[in-house]
Amino acid sequence: MINLVTVKSSDIYNDISIAKTYLEDNGIFCILKDELTNQVHPYAIGGVKLQVKNEDVEEAIKLLIEGGFSKKEDFEIPESTLRIVRIYEKIVSFFSKNK
Repeated sequence: MINLVTVKSSDIYNDISIAKTYLEDNGIFCILKDELTNQVHPYAIGGVKLQVKNEDVEEAIKLLIEGGFSKKEDFEIPESTLRIVRIYEKIVSFFSKNK
């Protein structure tokens, strides 16, 4: 079974379809998940998801940025999330020491 990862999603089918074609033209196997559901109920499921093989994620992201389909910031972890992770790690560390 192929392990697929979502690298981009969009409520606009044409945009995501062009991005899929761009990746395929550059040798990346990809599929569109929830394509038909989105046509029936747009905005209900988070849009159409562009998925690639796990081993192609980094190259796909690089191509999406180079092709103008995404920005670098789309793939960065927000500072607020990083702060929460650091707090969580401190809590885990505290309770691990007290065992």
